[in-house]
Amino acid sequence: MTNAEELEKMKIIELEKRKQALADYLKIDPKEITVCSARINDIATFQAKRMLYLVGKEEEVKAGMRGFFEHNLGDLDSAFIGKTARLPAGDAQLVDRLCEILDEDIETDILNEALLGIVKKCGDVNSLIDATVAEVNRGEFLALDGHENAFGDYLIYKFREGQCSDFDY
Repeated sequence: MTNAEELEKMKIIELEKRKQALADYLKIDPKEITVCSARINDIATFQAKRMLYLVGKEEEVKAGMRGFFEHNLGDLDSAFIGKTARLPAGDAQLVDRLCEILDEDIETDILNEALLGIVKKCGDVNSLIDATVAEVNRGEFLALDGHENAFGDYLIYKFREGQCSDFDY
């Protein structure tokens, strides 16, 4: 067996463990759960009946949250960005102005790339992302019901009503 085949086998086994954990948590037969191919915030996604669930380990949830905020800096308050990323005053003013100009929800990708570029070059992007993730209640952020449910080695979130095909392309 090649390394790629071995890695794929391990991924399948891990997904089956998560599926079983979700089934045990929901007290249903694992056959009633579908593994979605799409990952939401880089967390494994499952469908049980007409509900989508996220099932991940602590490190994955943290990484998923970090990734989300790194790609959505435009959603953050510009003063928070300037202060938390430890930007010099001139760069903080630039961030403020960029947010004013591009905050029309028209150019969110452009705004995010510009903000990320400034923070990476002139400030501390890790401090900014760490502080943002620390301020967010993961249950409120990831779960429809606002709850993070620890179950064995996994964290389970009732994400939203829907089905795998809502995200699988």
